[in-house]
Amino acid sequence: MYFQLYFRGINSTDNIFYTHCKTKRGLIIPFCFISVHSAGIQFPYYLTKIRAMKKIILLSSTIAVFILNSCTTQMYVSNAVNAPLLKEKGEVQVSITQNDLQAAVALGKNFGIIANGFYMNYKVGNDYQHSGILGEAGIGYYQPLKNDFIFEGFVGGGVGRVSKQQTFTDNNNNSYLAYFDADATKMFIQPDFGYKTKYFDAIISSRISTVKYTSFSQQNYPENELKNDYLDNNNLIGPMFMFAEPAVTIRGGYKFVKLQLQYGLTLNMTPHDIKQANNFSSIGLVINIAKWYYDADEKKIEEMKRID
Repeated sequence: MYFQLYFRGINSTDNIFYTHCKTKRGLIIPFCFISVHSAGIQFPYYLTKIRAMKKIILLSSTIAVFILNSCTTQMYVSNAVNAPLLKEKGEVQVSITQNDLQAAVALGKNFGIIANGFYMNYKVGNDYQHSGILGEAGIGYYQPLKNDFIFEGFVGGGVGRVSKQQTFTDNNNNSYLAYFDADATKMFIQPDFGYKTKYFDAIISSRISTVKYTSFSQQNYPENELKNDYLDNNNLIGPMFMFAEPAVTIRGGYKFVKLQLQYGLTLNMTPHDIKQANNFSSIGLVINIAKWYYDADEKKIEEMKRID
């Protein structure tokens, strides 16, 4: 696992552990830690504070995450939940994370659409590569409530593919390349409830996804590996899988641009075995374009004039 933090030019890359972090400069860096197993990949995200010698504490950091894989097969990984909390007709939102590109548009007073793209790829030289891709879209209903609360719900579907290739060594120490590909279709229903203002958003989502693998092909893959990954005897393409994916999303910023943090769980609701990520998280940027930002400013100006 490799992780870099930049604090005003101070590069801290040494001795990153699950419970503490040490640096050569002796900086005290308390943090909160989120670990996500996704496609055999761990995403550590650190929200840090630096205790300064002076009274004013100034933190300016850019987080760069370098993703490493434990070479574990993952056949299902939850993409980020697209929870825009639309407020009005014409509102447009675009978000980007390390693996997701998502958009939402309010086409009517209470009608909206969403589109999600997901891509994850891990590669080690020419010996190992594990990747997944997903595209989906949905339609939904949104309803602004009192005191900046919003309820919305979406239904949708999409298609995806999981691929893996790996170099193995036989009993004679000869290397050979093996690979597999699996195609799948996905359907989901997603209710969201949250609070949205110019500066801060908080959302609770409870997405339910059904996944059906429609094809699986492999070449030279060892039988024991197929068995360990639940890929033999039609264990993958036979059943229908259903996943509960509750998530919490927090966004902070000003008006059109906000930083987004999201964390969720991936719970297999069927008795069928599958190699999956147990949770997911993301950090990204959200751009939201809407008239209600200006309306809120105009209301404040009118209120101030009345007071004067």
